[in-house]
Amino acid sequence: MIALRLFDPIAEPTEQPLKLRGYYEKFILPEIKEEQSPSSLMQDCVALKHWETLTDNPSIEQVSREHVIAYRDGLIEKGLAPATINKCWRELRAMFNWAEEEEAIMKAPTISRRSKSKLVKQPPKIQRETLTINEVSLLFKACKKATYPAGGELPAPKLWRTAIVLWWFYGARTMDVIGNLSWDNLHWNDQLLKFTAQKTGKLQGLHLTDLVTAHLKSIKRNSNLVFPGFNSKGSFLHTPQKWKRGYYTTWRSEIQPEAGLSELKIKHFRETMITRNNGIEAGLGNWIAGHYMPGVSAQNYDLPTQRIRDAIERTPVPDCFNQID
Repeated sequence: MIALRLFDPIAEPTEQPLKLRGYYEKFILPEIKEEQSPSSLMQDCVALKHWETLTDNPSIEQVSREHVIAYRDGLIEKGLAPATINKCWRELRAMFNWAEEEEAIMKAPTISRRSKSKLVKQPPKIQRETLTINEVSLLFKACKKATYPAGGELPAPKLWRTAIVLWWFYGARTMDVIGNLSWDNLHWNDQLLKFTAQKTGKLQGLHLTDLVTAHLKSIKRNSNLVFPGFNSKGSFLHTPQKWKRGYYTTWRSEIQPEAGLSELKIKHFRETMITRNNGIEAGLGNWIAGHYMPGVSAQNYDLPTQRIRDAIERTPVPDCFNQID
């Protein structure tokens, strides 16, 4: 006699085992999306996409050391820099740690006990000397080779030169200048540039010099963004071998080579500004950069003191900055 399995219409269907993205979107993202910046959330998505393409994308309970090795080796084959590989793993490692703490998995995977946050060895960071007036001048002139962004109301070289002026005076983060800065952030009568830093969420108020104001007004057109068209970072594509258009690839493949300064990065403007102003008075550079400073409340970053205004006004100016066309 054959035993028949009766169908129970009340019984709920068995849930499919969650994969890493599913666990992230269901349990982690709702908790962090309000406190993490858009760029941080995007880094999570990039790390997850690599995981799905470089492994067989198992359920989180089945992830093993071999999957992590496949992830590492796949990123290396893609030609990613060691720092980028380790950054991707840090994002995933945080997800696995979350799942472990919530007892969704027994243990977060790793390659070895001594390699929890790094998959590959990174070369030691070499501290670069601060930018010189001559180097800034070379970069300013080299902007003539910039072809991105294209098709806007202003030529790309004009926008890049104005961005360099802002980076030199204020050392603001790349995305706070060419990504998010709007004309609403500029208060001409008060000579004030006010914006909320994307990375930290900190309100910053920076003094506008007459020269900076002239450069900014020279590029004001119809867009609400000060630097319209800077929509992509860009990247180097290994298949085919070419640069994908974007602001970082324009800097690396067009502006840097023309200036003859292949080792110089946009972030060096920030480091130079901090060093320059801390040399005037301890902490001034950190204040302008919007760094955390013990005992300094949020409203102190809103309106710069006279000392900050004076420090910004004393910024050495390359002769080329006076060429406003």
